Amino acid sequence: MAEAFTTPPIAPPLLRLPLGEARRLAKRRAQATVEFKLVDSEEKALTVVRQVPEAGDELSDDRVIRVEIASRPWINYLPAIYQDADEENADFLQRLLLISAHLTSSIEESLEFVHELFDPRLTEARWLPWLASWLAMPLLEGWDEEKRREIILRVPELYRKRGTAEGLKLALRLFADVKAEIHEGEWPYPGMVIGRSSTIGKDTTLSPPVFISQCFTVELPDKKSEIEREKLRTVQALVETEKPAHAHYALVFEEMEPTFPPVPFLHVGKTGHIGVDARIGGQEDVPAVQDEELQKLGLGRKLS
Repeated sequence: MAEAFTTPPIAPPLLRLPLGEARRLAKRRAQATVEFKLVDSEEKALTVVRQVPEAGDELSDDRVIRVEIASRPWINYLPAIYQDADEENADFLQRLLLISAHLTSSIEESLEFVHELFDPRLTEARWLPWLASWLAMPLLEGWDEEKRREIILRVPELYRKRGTAEGLKLALRLFADVKAEIHEGEWPYPGMVIGRSSTIGKDTTLSPPVFISQCFTVELPDKKSEIEREKLRTVQALVETEKPAHAHYALVFEEMEPTFPPVPFLHVGKTGHIGVDARIGGQEDVPAVQDEELQKLGLGRKLS
């Protein structure tokens, strides 16, 4: 069996990029994180002047790229009395101000990319509940990050289409993982006819008067006997919430092919009760035999 070949992560080029762009490029290209250190440099402020490992080198298992960011010493912006201090005290003050520079550098980055906070595709996972609260959409704990992002992204569309067949299909797919088909103007129960359709719960249901123009069916891709009870409750709750108040609906499941137990051939006086120990069958009930005479008479079929 051939071994799977995986390409090792490669460090992307980050030199001369602003810190925010460098972070995003590293994550997009190599799923890597960036650790930075401010250094005195004449290059453009808050841009990368050095990276380790260099562009094109293989990343380590932790996928961390360490960069140096250009910065201007804050001591240069202080009154001259602080800049003319003795060498020892000036160095202490410069290092103290460097701590504040590290703390505030992330603020400038946040302001530069503040628009990403409002984009569910780009914002950090910790901001998703806050973003969902703007849309009055609570997020369940069982949803993974990808599902949360998709739901927040599609909620405005869901509100616009609420009460329509497209909106109901979208809600069922997002919240119940069901790809249903909505058929408007349909009702699966023609009404009770004694001897023909009179089995309550199967081909007849007790309901108030309905008008076909105000009815629709929700066709599910599952068999009624196989669908989970919790999933069925979720589907019913979603339909009740998203449908127009005056409309009636019915759930339609995938039909199961009828199966019949094998029965012997008809023998008058022995097996002659249709529906009890005999039935009218088709070609699939003809036994496979080797006798060519029986095959010619249609009483047997060739062995496969």
